[in-house]
Amino acid sequence: MDKIGVKRRRKSEKIEKNFKSVDADAGESMNIQNSIMSDLLSEADISNSENKKKPNKSAWTTDQRMQLFESIIKRLPTPLDWKEIAEDVDGKSHTQCYDQWRKRMLSDLKKSVASE
Repeated sequence: MDKIGVKRRRKSEKIEKNFKSVDADAGESMNIQNSIMSDLLSEADISNSENKKKPNKSAWTTDQRMQLFESIIKRLPTPLDWKEIAEDVDGKSHTQCYDQWRKRMLSDLKKSVASE
């Protein structure tokens, strides 16, 4: 396996460990998930409204973010297979799903958890 693949796998495993460490009891966990999703979705389409002249084909819709989040949640605590996850997200590749999770959603998740 190439170096990039190894680094991505390690980062993915690190992300999963961080996510697991935040786990609370089942009822509280569901409240946290709902809170996180509302935070993520409230800012979901800001980029589309700011850039109406030039449509961005890679822009994420609220539904796509929800599909990504649900797909990741149902696969935890096992290692995340981004190709399988991408099959659950309409119109997005495994690379786009990984980047969206790593660059946008995970940082928002960490901020949300830190603020509680």
